[in-house]
Amino acid sequence: MNDSLTLALLINSYSFVVLGLLALLIVGLLTLRFMSRKRAAAVTVVLLLALVSFQLIARTDTNSVSSTDNLDNAMASGKPTLVELYSNF
Repeated sequence: MNDSLTLALLINSYSFVVLGLLALLIVGLLTLRFMSRKRAAAVTVVLLLALVSFQLIARTDTNSVSSTDNLDNAMASGKPTLVELYSNF
């Protein structure tokens, strides 16, 4: 795997975490500047909880299908199914 592809995958994998930490820093500094320390801490904690909650709700399961029977069962279950095809070509 070449270095630029590895870097792109790394950025894509951790972009939510980096943007979340950046948002926490900015919101924390702005609220600290215009509000008391207690309110700034409360706003920062609420934002942190919102980001963690969103991450837990929005993540996908990383289950992989190992056989065609498992794929057939997943497709027939009536639930939305994401099929990702990979080619190393």
